[in-house]
Parts: sequence; C-alpha cells; structure tokens
Amino acid sequence: MSVPGRLGRPVPGGLRRLSVQEVRGGARMVLCATLSWYLSVELGINSAPIAAVLPAVFTLSGIPLWAPRLGLYRLASVLLGVGIAAVALRWLPVSTLSLAVVVSAGYLASLLVRIDGAPSQQVLVSAVLVFGVPVSGYPEQRVLENLVGIAVVILLGPLLWPPDPCRLLSGRLDAYRDRLDRLLAEPVRHPGRAPLRQEAGQAGGLWQQPHDLGRDLDRARRALRWSVTHRRSAAALDEVGHRIQLAERTAAPLHCLTAQLQAPGRAAAAVPGDAHACEGPGPLLDAVRHALVRALAGADPAEPIARARTIGEQGGPASSGRHDSLLRGLLLLVLDRLDDYREAHFTGR
Repeated sequence: MSVPGRLGRPVPGGLRRLSVQEVRGGARMVLCATLSWYLSVELGINSAPIAAVLPAVFTLSGIPLWAPRLGLYRLASVLLGVGIAAVALRWLPVSTLSLAVVVSAGYLASLLVRIDGAPSQQVLVSAVLVFGVPVSGYPEQRVLENLVGIAVVILLGPLLWPPDPCRLLSGRLDAYRDRLDRLLAEPVRHPGRAPLRQEAGQAGGLWQQPHDLGRDLDRARRALRWSVTHRRSAAALDEVGHRIQLAERTAAPLHCLTAQLQAPGRAAAAVPGDAHACEGPGPLLDAVRHALVRALAGADPAEPIARARTIGEQGGPASSGRHDSLLRGLLLLVLDRLDDYREAHFTGR
C-alpha cells in the first residue's frame, strides 16, 4: 500500500494494519497516562500535570516489562536534573551564561545515569525546564508529578496485556532465519547467475539483527526479574537465547560469505573431470544452510551437519579455485560453530 508523498508521488508502505501488540501498547500508554494525570490532580499537585504523563509516553514505548527499570532510571535522571537547576537558581542569576553552566552540568550528570550505555537526556531536559521556570515550588512540583507518573508505570504498566518476551524474540529470530534461508538458497538454485544480487538488495540490516536480538535478550532477562506474570518464562528464554547466540556467532562469517558471493566475476574456473570443482561450493553451501536453518529453529542439526562434513571432506582446497577455497573455508567455519552449538545443547539428549 502507498500514500501520496512530496509532489503527490506515492510513498510505499505509508499505511498498514495495526498489529494486536501495537493496539495493546497504545491502550496501555493511554490508560497509564490518564491515570497519572488524574491522580496528580486529585492529590492537588497541579491542575495540569504534564510531567506526570511523560513517564507513560516515553517509558511504555518499548516492551512494558522494561518499564520498572526504565522508570527508576527516569526518576534518578529527574532528581539529578531538578537538583542541578535548583542549585543554579539559588546561586546564579537567570542569564545565558548561567544556562550554559546548567547545560554543562546536566550533560556531565547525564553520563552518570546511562540507559543501555547512552547518556540519559532526561537529566538535561529536567535541568533546563526547571531553570527556565524560576517559580517558587516548581522544582518540587515537577518531582512529585514524575513520582506519580513513574509509580503508575512501574506498578500498572507491566500488568496490562504483558507480551511474552520469549515469544517476541522467538518470532524475530524466526523472521531472521527465513530471510537467511532465502538469501543462501539463491546461489544454489541459480548457480550460473550473479548470485544474491536481487536478494542482497533486500537484505539491508540483516546482519545487524542477531546483534539487536542479543541486546534485547539481555534486556528481557533483566526485565523478568521485575515480572510476576512471566518469571516462569526464564527457562524458555534461555532456550531462545542459545539460538540467538548461534545467530550472533555465525553472522560475521555469513556476512563475509555473501559478500564474496556477490563479487563480480565470481564464476570459478572448473578443473576438467572434477565434478566437485564444477559444482563449486554449492553442495556444501546447501548442506550448511540446511544445518543452520534447522539449528536456528531449535531442532537437532546432527544429520545435515554430518552430510556437510562428508561433502567438505570430498572436495578440498586442492580441487577448487582460489575463490571457491575461500568460500569453502567460510562455510567450514560456520559448520564448526554449528558443531559447538550442537555439542553444547543436544549431545546426550
């Protein structure tokens, strides 16, 4: 589907159906933001408590199981920012130079409260806002509003239609596995063509996905410590985590492999009378592909690994061109990592 863009030209993908998770996420945010506003008004903190709404807007934009941890980070950031501004208002006049001091101090303080490695921008935002409103009682008011909003987010957010992080990560891993399968199957189906040209154009960001999955896996594990409803998911999350780690370990050699397969003039010179040289790395690539897809799906890859080992032993570097020897070496590296994965998680079952 497309929508009109600049100069009336269609922009593909402008509209699409909302998923169930997106609808629930929006409802969760609306309910928490509304309740935060209502409680702040009822407690007499402010008649228009905007700051109480912001924790729901920013903290619940991701997986709600992360809300308690992010909420505490936000509270620490707000306290730091408000404290910096309050000290500045007490000792400095409101001026451009004073603002520069506040921003500098806010930036240095933001380095102390990092969220997933990034400095917390909330420290700077709180410091600048409080410094820009030099009204008696405003710093305390802003802290109280944030306390109400963060309390609602921490206590209620994870309980409203909580998604299962194991199911979410498993679905994303399955999507990566399917794209990888299509990408590696192309040179096997069409060995005479310049391989992966069309698929490679559609594989933008593919090799970043395992890294993103590993990062979100760590976040999900930390989030489960705060979750009452999904604490039992830890064992299932570990199983998905093993497959994500395999995807991470094989992403780099596979990226190098596909880059070599896209190289111009890739067709290797065949050695007369050598069937394996004529076939190139295709049979080994196909066997490794089946083993990898099977392992990423959570099944025992013993059979395709054994078949790939047999093919690898039949056609060695001596019977291949230089380029095919490089491809074979990369495939054997992936196969070694598959062996390590199988020995760690399937041997003895």
